[in-house]
Amino acid sequence: MDEKVEINRSYERLDGNDDVLLLGKATFTVRRLKELAASKLSEILRIDRIQSTKHCSGITIINWMNELRLNEETIIPGGDINWNSPKEGIDCQVLKIGSKGWKKGKVQIEVNKNLKSGETQTSIKFCPDEPLEPKSPLDDIRESEEYKKLSNNN
Repeated sequence: MDEKVEINRSYERLDGNDDVLLLGKATFTVRRLKELAASKLSEILRIDRIQSTKHCSGITIINWMNELRLNEETIIPGGDINWNSPKEGIDCQVLKIGSKGWKKGKVQIEVNKNLKSGETQTSIKFCPDEPLEPKSPLDDIRESEEYKKLSNNN
């Protein structure tokens, strides 16, 4: 898929916590995938030691990122740590409660961790491969009992 088409994809937030996602061979409810993504980011941020520098031994990554110390006088407090899946999305299938079947498409995952409160928010967005057919303004009228009665009289 070319880049222009990819940018124009319309992702919608999956709010049905009991909807099911199929990623590769693994299935998750939306709720469980949010929990796992948030938990994994928190786990990564709790790594006991920063291995790359000897003088930072014993400092957790979350403590290290709590502030940006430019020099002794200039300290900028941290706000949020954001993790995003690739912008082009991840191939998946979604089975929404009450739907007629699986829908193929792309999913995006975003995890935000607030450094001050420690709260983590996760969102999952889905874009179907097949665009949804726009609903005609006349569909509601056609489905009404009055319309059906009128059309049967002709």
